[in-house]
Order: sequence, then C-alpha cells, then structure tokens
Amino acid sequence: MAGTKQVAWDDRRELVDVGLSISRWAERLTLIDLDEHDQGQYDARSDVFAVNSAGMLVRRDVWDALGGFDPALHGVGDDVDLCWRNRLAGHRVVVVPGAVLRHAGSRPHPLSTPHAARAAEVYLRLKHAAPWNVPLLAVGAVLGGFARLLLGLLAKDPGHGTGQLLGSLAGVARPLQLWRSRRSVARSRRRPRSIVRPLVTSRREVWSHRKSVLDAFTSRGSDPEGFPPAEEYVPSGNNDDDFAALAPPARPWGGAGAVVALVLLLAAALLGLHRLVGAAALAGSALVPVAETPRAVWDSATVWWTGLGTGFAAHGSPFAYVLWLLSLLGFGSANTAVVVTVVCALPLAGLSAWIAAGALTRSRGLRLWAALFWGAAPALQVALGSGRLGALIAHILLPLALLGVVRAVGGALPARPLPDGVIIPGIGGTRSWTAAAAAGLVLAVACASAPSLLPVVIPGGLLALALGRRRTLTLWWTLLPILAVQLPYALSALQDPRGFLGDPGVPAPFDPGAPWQQLLGFPVSFDPFLPPAAAGFLGAGPWALVVAVVIGGPVLVLAAFALFVPRGRGRMVRSSWLVAVLALAVAAVLPLMPVAVGTSALIQVFPGPLVSAVSLCLLAAALSGMPGAQHAGVAPAPPRRRLAGFAGGLVLAVGPLVGLGLWLVPDVASPPPASAEPVVIPGAPVEEAADAPATTDLGTGIGLRPVAERPLPATAADRGTGPEQIRTLVITVDDEDDVTAALMRGSGTTLDDLNPLYAARVVGPGGAVLDDSGSARTLRTTAAVIVGATGADPRADLRDLGVGFVVLRQPETAGEFLSSRIDSVPGLTAVGDTDAGRLWRVSSATLDDGTEDTGERTARVRVVAADGRTEAVVASGAVDAAGSIPPGGEGRTLVLAEQADAGWQATLDGRRLEATSEGWRQAFVLPTTGGAVAVSYVSPYRPWVEAVQAVVLVLTMLLAIPVPSRPRVVRPQGGGRPQPGVRRRPDGTDAWDAGTDDVHADDPQPVTSGRGPM
Repeated sequence: MAGTKQVAWDDRRELVDVGLSISRWAERLTLIDLDEHDQGQYDARSDVFAVNSAGMLVRRDVWDALGGFDPALHGVGDDVDLCWRNRLAGHRVVVVPGAVLRHAGSRPHPLSTPHAARAAEVYLRLKHAAPWNVPLLAVGAVLGGFARLLLGLLAKDPGHGTGQLLGSLAGVARPLQLWRSRRSVARSRRRPRSIVRPLVTSRREVWSHRKSVLDAFTSRGSDPEGFPPAEEYVPSGNNDDDFAALAPPARPWGGAGAVVALVLLLAAALLGLHRLVGAAALAGSALVPVAETPRAVWDSATVWWTGLGTGFAAHGSPFAYVLWLLSLLGFGSANTAVVVTVVCALPLAGLSAWIAAGALTRSRGLRLWAALFWGAAPALQVALGSGRLGALIAHILLPLALLGVVRAVGGALPARPLPDGVIIPGIGGTRSWTAAAAAGLVLAVACASAPSLLPVVIPGGLLALALGRRRTLTLWWTLLPILAVQLPYALSALQDPRGFLGDPGVPAPFDPGAPWQQLLGFPVSFDPFLPPAAAGFLGAGPWALVVAVVIGGPVLVLAAFALFVPRGRGRMVRSSWLVAVLALAVAAVLPLMPVAVGTSALIQVFPGPLVSAVSLCLLAAALSGMPGAQHAGVAPAPPRRRLAGFAGGLVLAVGPLVGLGLWLVPDVASPPPASAEPVVIPGAPVEEAADAPATTDLGTGIGLRPVAERPLPATAADRGTGPEQIRTLVITVDDEDDVTAALMRGSGTTLDDLNPLYAARVVGPGGAVLDDSGSARTLRTTAAVIVGATGADPRADLRDLGVGFVVLRQPETAGEFLSSRIDSVPGLTAVGDTDAGRLWRVSSATLDDGTEDTGERTARVRVVAADGRTEAVVASGAVDAAGSIPPGGEGRTLVLAEQADAGWQATLDGRRLEATSEGWRQAFVLPTTGGAVAVSYVSPYRPWVEAVQAVVLVLTMLLAIPVPSRPRVVRPQGGGRPQPGVRRRPDGTDAWDAGTDDVHADDPQPVTSGRGPM
C-alpha cells in the first residue's frame, strides 16, 4: 500500500502531509508544522504507519482480502484503519515522496471536527485492542470525554469539549458494529498486534509537535493586550516637539461618569432611606426578616417539604437560593445584606446600568444618563417602597444580564478601534462563551428573584437561537443555569402550576398600571389627573401624566427614533424592541392571573420586573441608535453640534432628577411617625383642619420599617427551635379590625420560608377560592374560639396543631379589650408583653398534686396512645425526626403535626412503619415494642434533580470564570493567513464602530485552546 506527498493546491510548496501516524490513543497525526514548506526534508521517508486515502495506491488482491474501508468509520479514520489492518495482515505501508498530489481543499485537522475525530479515535482503539482490554478502554474513553469537556470549559471552548464528550460516547455506543469490525480484523490478521508499536508516535513527540504548532499559530497575533506595540520614540532635537510627543493625551478618566452617578444616587438614597440605616432587619408590605444563619436559609432553599402552616409538599422557592447568597455576602447575616441592598439599591442599579451601557455606546455622557435613568427608574422605586426584594434585585441585575447577552453574541462595542487581525471575544462579532455563561448565572439569579421574567427570558432565548442560528449559538448555555435552578421548583408545581410565577415574599395587594403607564416605566396604576404628592400645590390638572411623560418619555422617543436611523445598529435596536414588546404583552396578561388570596381581594402577579425589562430594552435601543463619542485622533465635532449635544444632555437629565425629587420630597417633608398624630387634650377646643387636596405618590411611597431579626418572642423562639419544635399561633389585628391567624415555626416565619406555591394553593380556576383543608378549618375554628372567648377549651386543637404559644399583634392605638378576653380563655397563661406582641403559653391541665398532666404535652412528633394521650415525644428537626421510644400498648400511633402526604416515611429499628392518618395529620402505626424511630420526607425527584443542578451550575461557573488568554489572533482558514478580526467598510471605518451588528456565521472566531485547522 503506497501513498503520495500531499501539497496545497494554491501553493505547491506548502505541505499537507507526507504519510500519517497515530498516537498511543489512536489520534490521527500528520506531524506537519503550520505552513511548513517542502524543502525536501521528508524525501527520505518510506515506511509509515498510514497514508492519506487521497492518492492511495492499493493492490487489488490486498483490497479484496481486507474488505476495503470499514463502513463503521464514516470518512474520518478510515484510511488509518485500512493501513492498520494492512500492517496486521503482514503487508507494508509506504509513502513515495516523489509522487505529489495537490489538494484543492486540505483535509481539516481532526481536532477541528472534535465529534467525528474523537469517535473515530475511540472506535479504532476498541477495534484493535486485545479482547480483555476492550471494557476498560470503553470506560476510560467515557471518563476521558468528561475530562476533555472540563478542559474545554476551562479553555473557554465548550464546543470543542462537548464534541469530545459526544465523540467518546458515540465511539463506545456501537457494540454491534464493533463486534463485526473486530471479526473482520481477526479474519485478516496474520501478525501480532505489537507489530505496529514501533510506528506509533510517542507522547513526547506529540506534545512537542503541538507546542510548535501553537507557538507558530499565536505568533501571528499582537501583544497580549490585543494592540500593536507603540513605535519607538526618536528625539528630534526640538525641546517643544519632544515634550509634546511625550505628553499623554488630554482625555479624562473613563470612570468619572460612574463616580458622578454613584455620588448622586447614594446621596438621594441616604436622604430618603436614612431611617433604615443601621436596622437589624426590615419589614413592610411584602418584606419580612430573613433567617439568622446561612445554614437555615440553605435548608429552606433545598427542602422538599415547605414548613408553612401545617406543611405543604413543595420544594423551597428559588428565591431562597438568592437569600443564601446574600447571607454569604453579609458575612453570615442575610438581614444585614438585605438592609445594605435596600439602602444602596439606587447606586447599585446606576452602577450596573453604567457598566452595561459601555457595550452599547462610547459616549460618556450617555452612559451617565443611562446610570441616572436606571437608578431613578419608577419600577425600582415601587419595588423599594413596597418591600418587593425580588423585584429590586432583578432590577439591579438586568443590565448586567443584558451586557452578558450582548457580549455572548459578539455585539459589544470596543473601547477603541482594533487593529486588523486582532479580535476580542464579545466584541466585533466574535462570540464569547464566557459571557454566555456569566449571563446565564446572572439571569438565573434574576429569574429566581422575579419568576415573572421567565415567560420573557425563556421564549426570548429560544427565539434568538432559532433566528440567529450560528450567530447566537452561545445563548443555549445562557438558558441552562436558569432551567437548572428552576427545575425542582417546576416539578413541585406540576400538579398546580398557578403559583409558579408568583412573587417571592408576603403576598401584597396592588393595582397594576395600564399598558401606557407601564410603557413609561410605571408598574402600578396612578390617576393621571392628580398632582404628585410632592407637588400638591399645583392644584387640579393632569400633572401626574406630565410627570410620567417627563420621566419615561425621552427614552421611548429615542428608542422609536433609533428604528429609523439609517446607519444605526439596526439588529440591536430591532431585537431590543422585540423583547420590549414581548415583556409588555406578558406584563399586561400576568396581572390577570391571581396567585394568592388577600384579606379583601385576590392578588395577581406583580408586573414590576417586566416593566423593568421593558424600560431596559427601550434604553438599550435608544443608546444603540444614538451617536457615540469619537475616538482619539478623530476631528472633534463642530461647536454648534457640541452645543446641541450639551443641550440634549440637559434635557435628558431632567427626567431622572424629577423622578428622584418626587421620590424624596414626601418622605423628607413628612414628620416622624411618633409625632405624626398631634396630641389633643380632652375638652380642649379643636379647630377642624381643611381636607388636604387629593394627590398621588405614583406608587413609589416607602412602606419599610426597621424590625427585630426574630419575628417571635424569645421564649417561643427557643421552644420552636428546640427538639420539640413547638409552634406559635400568631393572631394579627389590623387597623380595620380584621383578624387573621397564622402558624409560625422555629423563631418565626422568615422570607426564605415563604413559598408562592403555598400561597396559591387556595386559588382555583377563574380566581375562585377553594375550600379550606381540614387543618385550615381547625386553625380558623381555634382562632375564633380564642378571640371570641366563648369559654370553650381550645387545648386539644392546639395540641393537634403542635401549638405551645399564642401571640397577639394589634395596633398601638388599640386598647386592652381583646387581650383581656384572651386572658379568660381556658388553658392560656399570660406571659406578658414582648417586642413581637402580647404572649400567652398553652398550659396543660393540672393534676391533683399540682403538676401539669404530661399526657397533654405538645410537640411536632408524638407517640399517642389509643386513648389519645401523649406517651412520648420524639426529638425533631424542621422536617426530619429521630429518637428512641419506649414499649407501649396496642393501638398507639406515631403522630406528626403535619399535613398527611404520601412522601412521609417512618422506620422503627430500620423496619418501615405502616402509614395512616389522624384526620388531616400524618400518622404511622406503632407496634408494642420500642426502639429507634426515624421520620423523613422523601421526594422521588430529589437525587437526580440535585445531581443535574450541581453538574450544570459547576460547569457554568467553570466556563464563566475569566481566564487570562494568550495573544488573540484570528483562526486561519484552511492553513491560510490570518483574516482581519474586524470587518472594514469601504471608507475605512469599522463595521461595528459604525453601528452595524450583523454577525455572519462564517465570522472568524478566536483561538482559545490552540486547536484549529492545519
């Protein structure tokens, strides 16, 4: 079998291969350096491992004996396999350098087709290995595929790593074809397998060749910063010229706009939220304190049994993961991190917008305006004032997510023009996997904080993948972490998905704004014909409408104008408008879907995050359509144009400043809460004040207040976190004398405990309120008995609910009437007033000797005798319980103060106990013997779901970690010279600089791992 010398078609001196070899892992090698020219250095070659199938000369009898090419190898590795079998059959394989074959298109290097090349390597290794070694090699190939995937992620080339993994799986997933191929080899083999060993290239030679190719490949680039070195300075002899040449360019620092925005927004935040500075925790409207330790928050995030009320089968809310991250940022205190996030929300939002605007415009003035606009956005003020922490975090993170998406598809603008042949991932049409992974992590946090974004993010990402094809290929990784974080929660919502898009936090009522109000950036409704609360002196008139237009109108006008700019970044503008329209449509539909029941009405999905998405897309369209600053060396704009730009900047600044002023004035001008109501002496004449004119706060009023970290009194909290897990019944009376009752566990219900699926469980189709469960009826009846002071003894129902304490919360202006009535309820012993309300302890009946009856003990998990008395208490955690129980009589049960569910399991000395129920309570039948008992809640989804989450998030974080790269060069096509990394217009301007964002599928991509066509 003979082969030829292969040269390029265009250049007969450029070598393609002179015979082939393989590594010890069956990798196809040519050992030809990049652009190596034929100088006769290989003319002495003769015997080689294999020759190229192009130009191969084979004797007919040998071809027939070998059976030709193996059909299992589809064009990749077939020549190596045929020569391998020819060697084993006892024949030679030679290369004839005197015979030259020209290639019109050189065969791509196997590493440029990772899937097919890896599959061929694995298949060849399994085909020609000894029988006993095949299973070991198959397992090693799969493990090696996963290792190569990790290396590809670290090298920021997940396409190569994924191809290697898929190729490994494809190579071992054809056992029938492998058996046929091995039989064919056995029939023609006449020599031992070791006959080819001397012709296999050693590992040292392989690595040496790869290093030389990589060095030659990257040497075509520029310096590590991506810019050519500066020319050497030669003194001219003229002092003025010399010092002028050495002087740095007169260009202000690029971060000055960020500093100005941060100072203004931070000053406004401290002025408006100074009462919250230094608070231990915050509460108000939708916000309550968070658990005190990161471990408790993590348990709430990963639990499959929601501990609200008497329990609910659902995974913890994804927002609890966000709160856990906040607890880590707060050095173990999530409440401290929440206070800092709330107080610094305005500057944090402004900073994220300033960073993201750098990818859309070069104008520092426009970046400053974008930061001020986003930091003073009405959607942010509404979320801040109503305590909607999730919407607040989503608003802060959305600009960073936009930045990641823009860089993922290569749509970001460079800070300055790039020289030819130099490319940077994320800029000028060069896709960036690192940016895609980072955008996925940011969007995962944003969607966990605001689930209402999911109907925009997921369909928008899929639509971009379908329409953009190769241009948006990186975005598929952006969707992975979002799906991974939401997966367990989505599985819990399969039976009743109504609450899946519910807002994190306490369900709080609101009135959604009309579509035109949301388009201007206002998520809640306001009367356009009332003056703002800070400008009541203006009197009647459409002042609220004027203010809304001043705040949100400029962005809307500029975004619409950008659609008609002839040289603007048309694709970016159109994409932004498409997402804005989608978000506006979802914002109009979702509030029609109730997800919770309030005291007086149904509560819908809060549209604030969707309005933030609309405003961000309009802002992106406006920035993309407006002219940016010129680069250094370009002639400055004429004075008239600069004056017009300055005037336009002043006009744009009016909106954010008006928004900040209207947000600040009512809070600054109002008196402190302690002196809000004047003290009137009985009998003194009181002059009746005139009614104040009606105004509107545009939904941005601040309703937060400092509170203690633990919602319950210390006594109840200590018993609630102890082994008995005693619960507390909290009775709340509002200003309108409406009474509500709720069960609290541990030290109180915290923000991480809340679950929108639990809040939506009583909402049926069409917004109908479903009938209460047995536990809810018991709770309602017990609360009515206590508040009504009917004389009935509520202790039996309280024991079934696991309640050991009762807390009454009522307004400070309320009297002691209700407290005195509760004092008369049998079995309730007053403890006294606490910071969390007035406290009573549920006491057991007193025996003749003056001690309390232990048969009426309360705990979350109890051993109950046939007569209903408590025999023993099992030490319990938040969900699981374990302990030892003594022997007892017939008919006793292990009773949990939890809603009955098929997921509850209990064992006694390792033996499963029969599940039963005591009304609404979960119970298990106990034998008369004692032993070690264990109770747990088991979900069939837990093991594999958590494994999927861990794998996806770890791989995404590996890919998102920025790693310093080598000089960035353009990958050559077919061994040719590097191509420019930035397309040029005929006038010499950069295509991306001029505003276009048309990224073609054949755009050159950066070399991140040193592997490419050779």
